[in-house]
Amino acid sequence: MRKIEIVNPDRSSPSEPSITPQGRVIGPGQSWPASPPGASLWMTAVELASGSKLRLDRPHGEEALFVERGELVVDGRVCLPGSAVVIEAQAGPTTEARIPTRVLHMGAHDAGKGRVGAAVHRIGPRGVYEALEPGRETRFFADASCPGCSLWLLFTARSFGYESPVHSHSQDELIHVLRGQIRIGSLTAVPGSSVFITADQPYRFRSGDEGFAFLNYRRGASVMTLRHSGEKIIETGAATGMTAVLDVGSSTESDRAHRPGGANHGWTD
Repeated sequence: MRKIEIVNPDRSSPSEPSITPQGRVIGPGQSWPASPPGASLWMTAVELASGSKLRLDRPHGEEALFVERGELVVDGRVCLPGSAVVIEAQAGPTTEARIPTRVLHMGAHDAGKGRVGAAVHRIGPRGVYEALEPGRETRFFADASCPGCSLWLLFTARSFGYESPVHSHSQDELIHVLRGQIRIGSLTAVPGSSVFITADQPYRFRSGDEGFAFLNYRRGASVMTLRHSGEKIIETGAATGMTAVLDVGSSTESDRAHRPGGANHGWTD
């Protein structure tokens, strides 16, 4: 497949039956692929009717859910829009939509790698690390430093036109646009579109004047290289100087809170 590939939304052709690579929709619902065929990472957009469930089939790898809208009940606790759920490889959560709900379900096709924890981390809309400036919002939901899971999930947004430097990342990545649009070369990604970019592929993205918001998923720890200077940046919340968020249960309480604790994450039961 190409080193940079885009998937545009095609709501006219939902998956039948409604499934994700590692899960099934129980009850009324539909799903659409949000990643290109042949990519190392997968993402599925899932729309659940009230009372419908997303059931994970075992065995599965480390996976994540992002609640785009609605309310998703995970193991009896409510996750509101903007929340994320990080599911370790041995976990078997129960999920149910309390109202009509749209979630993004994501993981890696090679489920045999990664850590083998059994926890479910329900993370509020503020994430576990945040960086806030006028017109900019960036939040880590996971940065691969968890003892039980190695996946990486970031939300970032700007309310103005933005152009990134030319850079690359050491991991394959999936970017899913939530608001606005971004352009990479001749490719344009709009809300609902995803861009798959292979590891070590240099690129630059530009947004429109209204800015953008997107979710960025990778299977593990990542290093960014700025092509102009060669500078390498370890992509974790602590290493990049982001602020640790201690009330990560702002949308839910968690049986085992996914909380940062300095350079190494602390974990509380």
